[in-house]
Amino acid sequence: MSLAAVVLAAGESTRMGRPKPLLEFAGETFLERTVRTLGQLDGLDARFVVLGHEAAKIRRAVDFDDAVALTHRGYRQGMLSSLKAGAKAALKELPDLEALMVCLVDQPLVQAETYAALLNAFQPDKDDVVIAAYSGEHGHPVVLARPFVERLVADARSRSLAEFIEAHAARRRFVDCDDPAVVQNVNTPAAYEALTQPEESR
Repeated sequence: MSLAAVVLAAGESTRMGRPKPLLEFAGETFLERTVRTLGQLDGLDARFVVLGHEAAKIRRAVDFDDAVALTHRGYRQGMLSSLKAGAKAALKELPDLEALMVCLVDQPLVQAETYAALLNAFQPDKDDVVIAAYSGEHGHPVVLARPFVERLVADARSRSLAEFIEAHAARRRFVDCDDPAVVQNVNTPAAYEALTQPEESR
């Protein structure tokens, strides 16, 4: 049995105005922080990062900490397309893959304990999808069972992961996390400014 994580970092960061993977917090980029945090997890066999916009620049600037970096040329087709690229790589690299955790680069504050809790909550004989939630709101990370990943990769109709989950996840479960970062996406200059303020003034 193998478990893997894919970090989606391919978008154009239109609302932010500059590449989100390269934004800095506490002395490291968002992308470095995410892959490093994932690297703390016991039982996670592989980490994949899907790049697209400014991929060459990001490769030069980021320490991937042994994560596998992929360049997805079709990133303009949207986040679902990037997820499929990462999922295909995971399925190829890990023939015994049992579950894939989907992580977003604009959630740099998600704790290692939160990622671990989602993976530990996943039950392959009972779950299609396990979704992180906080205070009644759901977000990311999301854990997808292998059969669900295979159906997702083969699907040509859905426009987003949320749409595909809504239509195809017969066994969907939300896991409450004591971590507000699972519902906080740092994707605008205002959100980034709030993040970088001293903690006492947030």
